[in-house]
Amino acid sequence: MALLLPLILLLVAIAFTGWSALQQTISLTSAARAGAIKAANDLAQAGQGPGTCPVGSGATATAWQDATNAINSEEGTSVYQCSNSGADDYVTLTTTTDSLNGTLSTPMSLVTITLSHNVGAWIPVVSNLHVTATATGRYG
Repeated sequence: MALLLPLILLLVAIAFTGWSALQQTISLTSAARAGAIKAANDLAQAGQGPGTCPVGSGATATAWQDATNAINSEEGTSVYQCSNSGADDYVTLTTTTDSLNGTLSTPMSLVTITLSHNVGAWIPVVSNLHVTATATGRYG
């Protein structure tokens, strides 16, 4: 009996940590989708072509900041940021084109938002779980 209680507590902690990570993944996917929609809308209105997003590049930088704001709004927080890539809760924006394996005569422009977050674990052996979500939007 003395060995059973710690084992049950460990199983409950594992289940709770897994549930928390799954819930956070679903939430982050929804937030990434909101950010991708906002960024795609901004880039379409600006007529911005694809390329990698540098931090001070006009319409792309505005789309990146607006996507970050949309993610924070969706999550009801202000922790997600696009200014320090070495920090937690970083939002990445990239733009590309895709011709669907050559089936499109004019390639479509895509924006991809990726964000990550550390989920606190309730298991003493695991300190944090790193959760990442990605969403893509079409523009142009």
